[in-house]
Amino acid sequence: MKRVSCVLLPMLPLQILLRNKPHWVGAPIAVVDDEGPNGRITHLNELAKKNRLRIGMRQTVARDLLPNLHTAVVSPEETADVSHELITSLQTFSPRVEATNHAGAFYVDPEGLRRLYGGYRNWATSIHRYLRARHWHNAVTVGFHRQRVLAVAMTHNGVTIPKSTDDERRQSNQTPLREFDLPGELCESLGALGIETLGEFLVLPASELHSRFGAKASALHDSFADDMQLPIQPHAFADPACISFQVDPPDEDQNRLLFAIKGALHSLLHQVRARGEAIQSLQLSLHLERAPLHQEHIEPASATLDLMLLLDLIRLRLAGLGEVRMQGAVEEVELLANTVRARAEQVALPGHQSRRDMSAAHRALDRIRAAYGEHSVTKARVREAHLPEASFRWEPIQHAGLGKQNDSPPLSSMIRRVYAQPKPLPPRTPKEPEAGPALAKEHAIEHMYGPYRVSGGWWKRLVERDYYYAETDHGDLLWLFYDRPRKRWFLHGVLD
Repeated sequence: MKRVSCVLLPMLPLQILLRNKPHWVGAPIAVVDDEGPNGRITHLNELAKKNRLRIGMRQTVARDLLPNLHTAVVSPEETADVSHELITSLQTFSPRVEATNHAGAFYVDPEGLRRLYGGYRNWATSIHRYLRARHWHNAVTVGFHRQRVLAVAMTHNGVTIPKSTDDERRQSNQTPLREFDLPGELCESLGALGIETLGEFLVLPASELHSRFGAKASALHDSFADDMQLPIQPHAFADPACISFQVDPPDEDQNRLLFAIKGALHSLLHQVRARGEAIQSLQLSLHLERAPLHQEHIEPASATLDLMLLLDLIRLRLAGLGEVRMQGAVEEVELLANTVRARAEQVALPGHQSRRDMSAAHRALDRIRAAYGEHSVTKARVREAHLPEASFRWEPIQHAGLGKQNDSPPLSSMIRRVYAQPKPLPPRTPKEPEAGPALAKEHAIEHMYGPYRVSGGWWKRLVERDYYYAETDHGDLLWLFYDRPRKRWFLHGVLD
């Protein structure tokens, strides 16, 4: 029976974070989905788990329980780049490598090359040692069923090779359900029924899972069926981004060479852009007439698709060669690009780039913070509260972001400018306290719309407010309320 292997790097985002910040080793660490206080925890190390922290907990709650907690965001783009590098590395052990939906898990076909290593165990051990030498914590399992080898890898370290399908089934059935990235509510519902492991879950009848526990529970159950065994869908090998051209007759004039390189570089950039990548470095190879191959390494400060920038770097490198003089005329030029995944703004077509320069926006925010302090650039964060003035708070921000684009026609909307503290209005005579607010003599209210009752706060201070929109004779629209316990009108804001 053909075998299948699973290579698992458990908690890959957390491992990426530790590679970026090795000085955090030995401290409680958490990966969050947002830098703000309301960001939720997605991954935890063991030390953080021992301090009562849980996946899905908000960062503010976690820091209250553990003030010395280290948190950071690992972007999906960074995880995708690392996964792409890992696929390329695993392709040296097998040409058939498939990335799974589980972060850090890869299916690898052990057939074909295993005989070169002397068997499945030697082959799997070579992968394990290769990743461990590069400081990746990993587990390698060689079994018979795609989903079950993944389940075994989740609970085993190092290399595991089940002897038979029954042995594989027995080991995989012991895997806790929480390892499969199921929603916490689903795990709690199953836990209340005494279902904690995969084996206990697979005993449930598949026909009733969708109606009782939802689509994710049903999909997980179906994936372990024997008839759902799918062949490995291998990741295609990435062809190197390279281009070459002949120089006929051989030439050593740098200006003419640079002009020819410009045309080749333009074609190379078109090829790289079509793959959604950017050039991180260039290998320039000059085949000389009756002389050894001459190579130069060109690397910009950051990955780029800027033709003129790369051409200028090549020009400077060729100008530097003038002092040494090449040993012969150039008869062939080859450009080999080392590429990485491009950012969204790098692959935008000419004329379709955003009109807003986010780099300029970030520079402007940095200048404002430097001039007026760290808390001078903030954004409003909505929160639950029964009083309008407590329904939001201001939080510092580090980076600007583009708002969502809407193709529908713009709708006119009212902007409510809320005062930090409601402003008391002059009191009415005792005979008619609720007849209406008293404004300045130069303003008179023509129409009032409301009331909109807001009440609560009995646990601290009784609040009973009747909110109104008041239109003045000058066309101003005011937002005010009548405080019943205090029997007085307050101006809470204005509308533009």
